[in-house]
Amino acid sequence: MRPLWAAVVLASLAFSGSLAADDEQVKWVKLDEARAKSAAGGKPVLVFCATDLIVDGPPVKGLDRAFASELVRIYKDEFHFVKCTDMKTVKAVKAVSKCELIFLDPDDSELLRVVVKNTAEIAAAIKALLEKYANKPIQWHLDSPPARGSVPEGKLMIVVLFGDDSDGVAAAIRSLEDRRVAKVHEKCLFVKIAYRKESSETKEWKVLGAPTLLILDSTRDFSPKSVLERSSERKTAKEMKSFLVKGLGAIEKARR
Repeated sequence: MRPLWAAVVLASLAFSGSLAADDEQVKWVKLDEARAKSAAGGKPVLVFCATDLIVDGPPVKGLDRAFASELVRIYKDEFHFVKCTDMKTVKAVKAVSKCELIFLDPDDSELLRVVVKNTAEIAAAIKALLEKYANKPIQWHLDSPPARGSVPEGKLMIVVLFGDDSDGVAAAIRSLEDRRVAKVHEKCLFVKIAYRKESSETKEWKVLGAPTLLILDSTRDFSPKSVLERSSERKTAKEMKSFLVKGLGAIEKARR
């Protein structure tokens, strides 16, 4: 019985080791699945064009093994990985070269496109993308924005946060600084006003608690009458981006 038991134990260990090894590998999924998961969770998509259906570009053979290397595997949880091997996917991502890496954000917008020839170039491209597509700290104006004539060009919207030291306010700031929201920052001017119950500012702006977010057109007076949107609800990064985009849409529509 002992040899049989030992064989069972060894087989079990080998199987568990195989599972562990699988867990450490890059997981490849179809483009539609990657897009859906990216939109839901915020993780970007990495598409690797591993097909000879495209004429131009360096040879594909063997390069897909780079994704099993330690240099690349350390990023396995940072992306939804898609191997582009069919014409439908080639057309969907507008691939133009073999061995092309195409990075897409949760809105399906292209973040980076680069042709690679070896493992080191794949790792370097991934690192560059993660440095580019990162959370972005907000530069806050305290209590009020600059005078209308001093608002930097391109800042269409003033985002006002009434906040305090609560966890809810900290969560709102994290969502505002999230990488999927950061692409909207260039059109925003951020103002933080301390929330104090019964303060004159709180009463003037009709703020009932913190956090409260207000959206104003940067070309209008900085006053409660200029508020276009407001929210006191806790928001994920995805919901925060939708809130800001809605405000931008209202401003752009009003300016036409």
